Amino acid sequence: MNRLELAIGAVLRFGSVASTSLLAIGLLMTLTGYRAGLARMLLEAGLVILISTPAARVVVSVIEYVRERDWTFVALTLVVLAALAGSVAAAYL
Repeated sequence: MNRLELAIGAVLRFGSVASTSLLAIGLLMTLTGYRAGLARMLLEAGLVILISTPAARVVVSVIEYVRERDWTFVALTLVVLAALAGSVAAAYL
């Protein structure tokens, strides 16, 4: 389980740091009025990373469970991933 926890921790850490950095830089650029188009793009990228981080965590879990050959958790995690994908698809319909 230690390998799974390390992988999930790395994904969550990357997602948090990347989204926070992009959002902070984009906000600073917006407040100073510097290159509004780039600032908007950074803010949008930060939000996309923030929203996709939990889904990335589930994908990493599926991969690690497959490596461990824990088929019960593979199935359960795929159900969670399908639910996430369904909610994203429903949001765009």
